[in-house]
Amino acid sequence: MRPSKPLWHPALFGFNAILLNVSLAVTLFLSGLQLTLKQKMAFLMVMVVLFSPLAYANSLRAGIQYTPNSYRVGPGDILSMQVYHQPDLAQTEILVKEDGHATINPIGEVRVAGKSLSEIDEIVKESLSDLYIDPIVTITVAQSKPGTIYVAGAVKQPGMYQLHTTSPTKGQSSNQGISKNDLRLSNVLSNAGGVLLNADLSGIEVKKAYTGDVIHVNLWNMLKTGDSSDDILLQSGDSVFVPGTDKISLSDEDYKLLLRSSIGPGSFPVRIIGDVTTPGLYDLSGLSPNLNTVIAKAGGYKVGANTKLIAIRRFENDTATTLYVDLEKADTVLKPNDVVLVTPKKLFKAGQFMQAVAMLLSPFTSAASAAFGVAWVTGLRK
Repeated sequence: MRPSKPLWHPALFGFNAILLNVSLAVTLFLSGLQLTLKQKMAFLMVMVVLFSPLAYANSLRAGIQYTPNSYRVGPGDILSMQVYHQPDLAQTEILVKEDGHATINPIGEVRVAGKSLSEIDEIVKESLSDLYIDPIVTITVAQSKPGTIYVAGAVKQPGMYQLHTTSPTKGQSSNQGISKNDLRLSNVLSNAGGVLLNADLSGIEVKKAYTGDVIHVNLWNMLKTGDSSDDILLQSGDSVFVPGTDKISLSDEDYKLLLRSSIGPGSFPVRIIGDVTTPGLYDLSGLSPNLNTVIAKAGGYKVGANTKLIAIRRFENDTATTLYVDLEKADTVLKPNDVVLVTPKKLFKAGQFMQAVAMLLSPFTSAASAAFGVAWVTGLRK
């Protein structure tokens, strides 16, 4: 039995809205003609009858994720069919079998694998035309097929991702599932742990499984303008490649924007040494990448620590620089493999601060030494 649709269903809302717009447009047009009221009403009814089948077909897709031409049907998909003014032909749970065929009544076996929803509409419409006059057919995806998506390149966790009905948290391993309702490119990258900082988001390549076409995607547009048109829908068998650059060329604003996004690095390592309770290497979340966060993770300051001026050794593009932050004025955003140094307050008072910083940070000459530690740091253990 076909389930009834509630009055507030998006499809019905879209259908009614379209008819209302048609009626208003025709009314305005008729107001300028010298016709009797009876003639105007008759003309209006004719226009509604002409436009309503198209409005109905379009409105049925208003509440679903897949657009008629973006999704390619494959084995394991479950389809649904509606035919305008023919409720007896309504059919749900049409399974696409392994051979790519689906049983659609009253037609029989129809080859649908690899075709778009609009193409299947036309195939069914042509077959029904022998029995019905100008049938209006609407095929929708009731449930998408299970499958896999391949992610490679400048992402934290490249690999094969299974498509299940569960939606894991960001950063889980590649044997976890991705919600079938979340098959947008950004969600898949998020499940791969996010992109690396050297990722070229303007040149992402998506190879479509059914056609072999390679689509070039620029996700910076989405992050900076909110335009989600590049956040394309993926399907089982698609491959995603995120190219990387030799050097990190992000501006400070782009870096912060990427960290705040769902496709940014899920976490990154930062080392803290000196006068904190528990010095060591800590992972900072992309949602909370601040200097105060790593100090809190390290258990806070020791008694007698210099809380006014903090030194940070930063490694970018094979270059090491030292920054100084006054936390009493403002917090700062850290970057991967930063080394944070908290010195004793007595050194600052004695005018030996700069000399102490240079000596204590001297063993950290590269991002590798920051990530894996060193055998010694004068007066401090890693």
